[in-house]
Amino acid sequence: MKKIVRQQNYLRELIDTQGNRFLSKQALRCLVRSALEPLLDSPEEGVVLYRIINTEGLQGLLKRLEFSEIESYSYADDSKNLIEKVWANTEFLCVMTHRYVSILMWDYHTGDDKSVRYYALYNTKLQSEPLDIIKRNSKIDIMPYIERFKPDRRDNILLNSSIRRLLDNLDEASSDAVLGYAEKNAATIKPVDYNIKKTRIIAHEIKNQLSICDLYAEIIRKYVSEEKLDSKGITNAANAITKALKMAGNSLIALKSSDTPELKKCNLSEIVENSIELASVYAEGKNIKIEIENIPGIYVLADDEKLSAVIINLIKNAAEAFEIDELSDNVRNDKYIKIMTEKEEDFVNIRISNNAPGIKNPEIIFKEGFTTKESGSGLGLWICKKSIEEQLGELELSRYSEDYTEFTIKLGIVNREE
Repeated sequence: MKKIVRQQNYLRELIDTQGNRFLSKQALRCLVRSALEPLLDSPEEGVVLYRIINTEGLQGLLKRLEFSEIESYSYADDSKNLIEKVWANTEFLCVMTHRYVSILMWDYHTGDDKSVRYYALYNTKLQSEPLDIIKRNSKIDIMPYIERFKPDRRDNILLNSSIRRLLDNLDEASSDAVLGYAEKNAATIKPVDYNIKKTRIIAHEIKNQLSICDLYAEIIRKYVSEEKLDSKGITNAANAITKALKMAGNSLIALKSSDTPELKKCNLSEIVENSIELASVYAEGKNIKIEIENIPGIYVLADDEKLSAVIINLIKNAAEAFEIDELSDNVRNDKYIKIMTEKEEDFVNIRISNNAPGIKNPEIIFKEGFTTKESGSGLGLWICKKSIEEQLGELELSRYSEDYTEFTIKLGIVNREE
């Protein structure tokens, strides 16, 4: 009788070697989408290997894959593609094309129904280990795909570097944030309601920064795909990604503290310029002019990153206000966002205005939970107002009409020598 030697769950063992990196199930779904959607949106030669048993929140994505022309193979237990059913609670997604190879592996055996342990690889020669494990337990010969799609054939090096830096920074910052959150709960410094609200606020800020990273990464991808040798444009985009990552990382680390913002003397003109540099990506390709009148040499008492986050959020909202079909011809041909600083005795005003269709509910726009966006959280303007108040300033809707909106941030001026 032939002796049968059963395989082990080597995928789980590979995840174990990564030192128990945890991820929420919601964050996992985001990673799965970020790996698969680029190929679904712009199909090209490639293959997708996947084992996704827990399909909550991913049904639509998997249906798109099923009905696309992209070659794909499922390794679910009932797929008939497995030699042995040894992977149990371990799942994976492997996307291989000539441009990128993304491999995500995760395991639900955590003792927590809200998180997974995971391992992620992007365009690296380390992909050979998980692919070899999949190959040994696959009735399908995946060796031709492994040979055809190799990382050393990638030509978008800068984009890959930016993505890896994004993941590495957020992974490190997430670890700090989780530790800080555990410490806070253990010490019962604040009620649970405070922790929940603070987490929502920081998640909103991080979402804004990551959207900047995503948009600038798309710009880099465009330069590469069109073979434009605009080193300045690519460098500026990479620098913007780095700045946004720093702000996102600091927001995550802020979960460790219940303190109010640390106010210090800041050069306002520099903050405004840096904020516009980051936020201008929201106007990219939308024919929106960004006009700036920035007075140099003004210093304010503020938290530079939190003030910058408010300015970015207001510019982002202004750019999104143009995204409707009912724009008049005059507005459609002359869309603008203006950012202006002006002195007023011992104060400085930062005015951010646009000529998009006006706000319909001006009396409640700063109310927590109010939003006019289908996917909005209703936190943006509420967070902005609270943040400016914590910096001893004011934020108000100063002017509005059917085709004009202006927000004003008012802060106290400090002497440069103080």
